[in-house]
Amino acid sequence: MKTPIAHATFQNLIRTTRKKRRNVVTVHVGSKVLLLQASEITYMQGDGNYTFVHTTYGKRYLVSKTMKTILAALNADFLRIHKSYTINPDHLVSRIETDRVLLRCGQQLPIARRRINEIQERLASEYLRVG
Repeated sequence: MKTPIAHATFQNLIRTTRKKRRNVVTVHVGSKVLLLQASEITYMQGDGNYTFVHTTYGKRYLVSKTMKTILAALNADFLRIHKSYTINPDHLVSRIETDRVLLRCGQQLPIARRRINEIQERLASEYLRVG
């Protein structure tokens, strides 16, 4: 006879293994489901409860999740540069002026004024190897 405690422990184990963070974003396109690897994402643009995911091959996908939710699910080191923008630092080319960054895809994105110092320090020490 099964004990309720053993059954509850088994259910907790199943839930824990299902919630492991993966390095992908699930995107629904029509009846298809795409799994985008974090390395394929150049940047994400938040718009309320929706997020536009921009990829290295020039596609843009709409995901019905907040950017914060997607970042929490990803097992990658993205850089939040603005309330509406998060970039993949692997696709960062340079910083333009003090409040903009240039990505490999040619896109220029703004850096929030309150994040300029934080972004400057992080970029200089980790990504651009400056200073």
